[in-house]
Amino acid sequence: MTINIEKSSADCTIPCNLCGSRSIEIISLKDRKGDFLRTVICRYCGLIWSDPRPSESKIRYFYSKLYRKDYKGITQPKKKHIYRDAKEAMRRYLFFKDILGINDSVLDIGAGNGVFVYFLRQLDINAKGVEPDENHSKYAKTVLNVPVSTLFSKDISKNESFNIVTLHHVLEHVTDPAGELKHIWSIIDENGYLVIEVPNAEDIKQDPNNRYHKAHNYTFNPDTLIALGTKAGFKAIKCETAPLNGNMSIIFQKHQSVNNCLAKLSGNYLKITKILNEHNNIRHFKSAVPYKKVIKNCFIAIKEQVEIRKYQSDKQIIDAVAGGEATPQL
Repeated sequence: MTINIEKSSADCTIPCNLCGSRSIEIISLKDRKGDFLRTVICRYCGLIWSDPRPSESKIRYFYSKLYRKDYKGITQPKKKHIYRDAKEAMRRYLFFKDILGINDSVLDIGAGNGVFVYFLRQLDINAKGVEPDENHSKYAKTVLNVPVSTLFSKDISKNESFNIVTLHHVLEHVTDPAGELKHIWSIIDENGYLVIEVPNAEDIKQDPNNRYHKAHNYTFNPDTLIALGTKAGFKAIKCETAPLNGNMSIIFQKHQSVNNCLAKLSGNYLKITKILNEHNNIRHFKSAVPYKKVIKNCFIAIKEQVEIRKYQSDKQIIDAVAGGEATPQL
């Protein structure tokens, strides 16, 4: 697969959110379902986005009404989803627990079904969330009984403040990542923290045909994500890449000065396109990666069914997964 389809600036309808450039290269014309989706990369800094995209009003409607049903075929989480999310909640907590103070407040943006908020509150952490999906935020409030408001992140009042804000697989969905980070900067306390987890443009573990999704407006690599955070007034202090799915997690700390580190992105576009070109379908399916993934997922699915049958309620599932972490360790 060769991705160098077209080099053009004339048909760029959305300028780069990081550097403002309109010099783009088209890297894909299909989403993971095979439907049309034009994905482009900035030839100056390497940021990747969908261009064109629906109007802001249509995007807000999609995320408040349709996204979860379109993505997982559900309006409310099943027990297997609760089990998976509880496992993820444990992993995410362990990633940033060292920056947690005794009286810190945490806001989880894109809280989904509220499992992560519930998990944190079981550890006596003052956590709350916001979630645009009406059904999932309702589930969080009525079933898990946790404070999750039905809101988009840009609608959070600047009068609120938190020590830590988390965005797990959220930033790739927004239409203005730079603007979102600046808004979040305004609601984080002095020297507070921002925790972000997103898919990685450099991931070579997944099927190349599954790389782009219509719900993902942006795709980042470590360089572009750190540059966005730095530009918004944050400093990256910890960065990890997951060994199995390539997702990257970064902890940023709030700074009073806003810096521009775009000069450091020289060569990032060439680095990413080289990776994408080399990770083609032939190379992917000749490797052991996809077959190991199938086997691993089968074992995980069996284990999930065995585990969730032990419990009557969703809360019991989360509490069981939390295990030894159920005792506050702050």
